[in-house]
Amino acid sequence: MAKPVKTRPAAMLGEVIDILDGQKIATYTKEDEGYEYLKNGNFCVAVLNPSGEDDLYIDLEDSFTLTYGDWNAHYEATDRDFEHMRQDIVNFLSGRMYMAAVYSGKEWVCSLTINDNDVSRVRLFHQTIDFLHSADCDPFIQMLKNKGGVIDCRFWNVKRNREIRIKPGEFR
Repeated sequence: MAKPVKTRPAAMLGEVIDILDGQKIATYTKEDEGYEYLKNGNFCVAVLNPSGEDDLYIDLEDSFTLTYGDWNAHYEATDRDFEHMRQDIVNFLSGRMYMAAVYSGKEWVCSLTINDNDVSRVRLFHQTIDFLHSADCDPFIQMLKNKGGVIDCRFWNVKRNREIRIKPGEFR
């Protein structure tokens, strides 16, 4: 396998805009209110959700970051990670992927992506357990088993959003 080639995320702005062909976008720099966190020469591209709800944000800084609601993902500044991010953007905007934010009570537990276009309760439980276990967060699995919680499933097309309630003892 070839070694990943380093990139400069801000220099990839044109390629990011190409990925978003047909989407309404806004591009921000540190000169824009609310985006002062950006360093000179870096960008944030907002993909404006037609529903007026959560927008998808793509930060082009020292690395790439996607943010949607309570979910975010970081991608290294390499050609390989840029391709991974590109595929995630395409899958999310086309409805082939959704974000799932997991809460127990008012406490946020984790957020993850599901590469599927359908919300299956059993599959969602298994993927959440696998995600938490792989992150060495088994105490959160036990908390969800004992206290229950909610998995908030968010699609780009907000009409498809679902909230899955977890009763105590049901999460397995």
